[in-house]
Amino acid sequence: MNLPLAERVRESLAASGVEPEAPLLVGFSGGRDSVVLLELLLQAGWKNLTLCHLDHGLRPESAGDAAWAERCALERGLAFRGQRVDVAAAALARRIGLEEAAREMRYEFFSKIADQVGCPRVVLGHHADDQVETFVFRLLRGSGSSGLGGMSPVSYREEGKLVLLRPMLAIWRREINALVELAHISFREDVSNADPRWTRNRIRHELLPAMERIMQRPVAEALWRAAELFRAEAAWMDAMDPTPEAEDRELRVGDLRGVPLAVRRRRVLRWLRGQGVCEIGFNEVERVLGLLGRIQPARVNLPGGIFVRRRGGRIFLEGP
Repeated sequence: MNLPLAERVRESLAASGVEPEAPLLVGFSGGRDSVVLLELLLQAGWKNLTLCHLDHGLRPESAGDAAWAERCALERGLAFRGQRVDVAAAALARRIGLEEAAREMRYEFFSKIADQVGCPRVVLGHHADDQVETFVFRLLRGSGSSGLGGMSPVSYREEGKLVLLRPMLAIWRREINALVELAHISFREDVSNADPRWTRNRIRHELLPAMERIMQRPVAEALWRAAELFRAEAAWMDAMDPTPEAEDRELRVGDLRGVPLAVRRRRVLRWLRGQGVCEIGFNEVERVLGLLGRIQPARVNLPGGIFVRRRGGRIFLEGP
């Protein structure tokens, strides 16, 4: 695609029904991707922007990042909302990993700001390389076709109260880097992006290069196309089976037994996600489906201290 990056961002948002007059919240870490996103939004005509910065409290320099992000907003005449949280403590309290805790707390922060300013739309700087890494991560976790579709240009949380927009999913890191160099864009370097403790960093710096060595060619664009195909096919399958089980407090055993296995799996996955269960993969879905074959009342454990019970022809959650 030869269109300028700002025009591609504008077209992506326009396809989601968002025009330059609309107010937007911007997930703004101060890192390369979020700074480029901001510049492209400004170039594309957006003026009513609120930069939202969450300090995760995981790095000594994070307070400096927050101060830099606020100055960036002031210099551009934009609104700024910031908050510092203790992700490490939250991960322990919620009995989840640091990455999952950081993600949950970001969305909680966005929801709070959305309520305060009356704007549900949050623009995020995820790009094509992020999509590839998400695809590989979910593939290796055993995700189904809906999970392998990766991130969507538009997604919803909290029953539509929060709208997440990702207009850079077709823009590659190399294009972002080229713009940074050409326009001399300043940003904050996040040293954790090279930290091998984080799964995504190992995928980026170790696994994907190893795949390219094995295949003897670049693999990122092929993986990106695969994610796009899965996303379109998952949307079609959801349209073919528009059951509202994600909103239900329980599943009915008889209903699940009456549909093909692929549909059962999708319904259970949607239901678990609708109930707020995190870290769902193939094994978790299969454990829940295993309840269909049991005669006696039974339960299975899920991450986060949650478990699923079957009783009286119903499947339901119990736990925190």
